[in-house]
Amino acid sequence: MSAPLEGVRIIEMGQLIAIPFAMKMLADMGAQVIRLESTGRLESYRGDSVYQNDISGEFWNKGANFYEQNRNKLGITLDLSKPEGLAILKELIAVTDVFSENFTPRVIKNFGLEYEDLKKIKPDLIMVSSTGYGFYGPWANYGATGPATEGAAGLAYQTGYIGGSPVMAEIPYTDYTSGEHTVFAVMAALMHRLNTGQGQFIDISQTQATSSTIPEVLMDFSANGRTGQRMGNQDVAMSPHGCYPCLGNDRWITIAVATDAEWQACCRVLGQDEWAADARFEDSLSRWQNRNELDALIGPVTSPREAHELMRALQNAGVAAGVVLDSKDLLFDPHLKERDFYEVITHHDSTGIPPLPYAGRPWKLSNTPAVKGKPAPMMGEHNVFVLSELLGKTTEEIAALEESGIIGYGPTIPRPVQRPPLDEQVRQGRMQRYETDFEEQVRKAFPA
Repeated sequence: MSAPLEGVRIIEMGQLIAIPFAMKMLADMGAQVIRLESTGRLESYRGDSVYQNDISGEFWNKGANFYEQNRNKLGITLDLSKPEGLAILKELIAVTDVFSENFTPRVIKNFGLEYEDLKKIKPDLIMVSSTGYGFYGPWANYGATGPATEGAAGLAYQTGYIGGSPVMAEIPYTDYTSGEHTVFAVMAALMHRLNTGQGQFIDISQTQATSSTIPEVLMDFSANGRTGQRMGNQDVAMSPHGCYPCLGNDRWITIAVATDAEWQACCRVLGQDEWAADARFEDSLSRWQNRNELDALIGPVTSPREAHELMRALQNAGVAAGVVLDSKDLLFDPHLKERDFYEVITHHDSTGIPPLPYAGRPWKLSNTPAVKGKPAPMMGEHNVFVLSELLGKTTEEIAALEESGIIGYGPTIPRPVQRPPLDEQVRQGRMQRYETDFEEQVRKAFPA
């Protein structure tokens, strides 16, 4: 059975998350994604969070975050600062369907890689540019990272606790949101080309992608002139609506009650029938007006209860509730395991990394499933294949490119990120906790 995107070729000139994440999704569906890297400027994810914090040897082939964002891709290196490297990239673009990148417009213009330049090489090319603020506009060339774009998108302003300052998410939310929008845009452009034969330029603004996830905030001001306050875990209408402690260290449950009937059921499960008769909590409005008092009552009642048991009891009674899962909970969750959310991928022997489970896709196609997972490429792993099979370069030509430093198999200046010992990371607040037998736990749960 062929994959849905089999036959589609993509060149990825990306870094970190926004474009690599999007292209990973397309690679999962069978597209041939060729990832471009530089030996002179090491991708930061290659040198950070290496397996077991071991920075000896070829550490750049052991970066956990790099492996997460780049499965099922081919990998080549090219020095684009040299005319020969840039010429090879343009040769590849000539036999490519999609060229994707997430550098600033200034960088792309300096390389001569704008859409108007590239469509002369490949008239039906689809080009994707994912930038912090869009390819044009006053902010187009501003540097963009997750915190900057999350603030500019308006999301950070709305997130935080009552009376407190804006709070940003732990992960770069804007990168993943814009990545999902990128997948949709590329698929729409491919459909358009299939019908018309025309390529086009896709301009992704990561801030706009994130702003589109909070349209009610924009509409509330444009329609009512209101700027909503930060509410922490509370809601503008529901109460109780929050995160409450459960039995054990750092164990929690979220509960959201929308109707009076749900409130009655919640009281029964919590064994607090008297709350249902309390005038302060008799209907939705009174519960919301007295939400702080109600939250103070609920915490002591949920804290002796096991989180999963309480979630099941509330759900069976028709109350929306969910256990707050940490990374270990997520990895070993039986529901996710039954749905085959995780896929075990075998790594290259030279890396010393055992087979590990990777988060899969949130969708399932009944007739065209994803391709069997392969690990992210080692640096320059597919140089010879791409140059010889796709561009027809001879062995002598490839050897000359390696000799001149146009291609390579490792960074010219290896600089790994040195992490403190694990106990020190806990003390500094870089992590909550760690477990020394994690390898055995993972191996038992996900046999290769």
